[in-house]
Amino acid sequence: MRNIYPTPSESNETTPFESSEEAWFWFCLCESLKNERTHNYKAKIIRPCESSDIAIAVKRLLKEGKIQPVHLKVLTKYGFEQVPPHPHFGDSLKICKLWKEALAFLESLLRKKGIVYCL
Repeated sequence: MRNIYPTPSESNETTPFESSEEAWFWFCLCESLKNERTHNYKAKIIRPCESSDIAIAVKRLLKEGKIQPVHLKVLTKYGFEQVPPHPHFGDSLKICKLWKEALAFLESLLRKKGIVYCL
C-alpha cells in the first residue's frame, strides 16, 4: 500500500502546528483516513512530520510514565471526535484535566522536535 500522506522534503517549506492539540487532531484525522482511497492528494500545508511521529511521541510519554493509559483513552476518544472535552457540553472536570495534562506533556515533546511552534 502506498503512503498517501505527504512527507516533508528539503524542497518544500514545512509549517509546524500551532499547538499539540492541533497536532493531535491532525494525527487522528490521518488515522481515520488511512483506509480511504485517495487519488491525486496534494496537501495545502506541508507538516514537519508524518502522522506516525505523533504516535511515537505518545508511546514515548506512556513508556516514560508521563501520561497514563487513562490519558490515552481520553486523547483517543476526543481526538477521533475532533472536539476537545468541555464541561459546558457535559464532560467532567476530570476528563478535561486529563486532556490538558496529556496535551501539555505532548506539547513539550513536540516543541523539542520542531513539530509544534516554539514561541
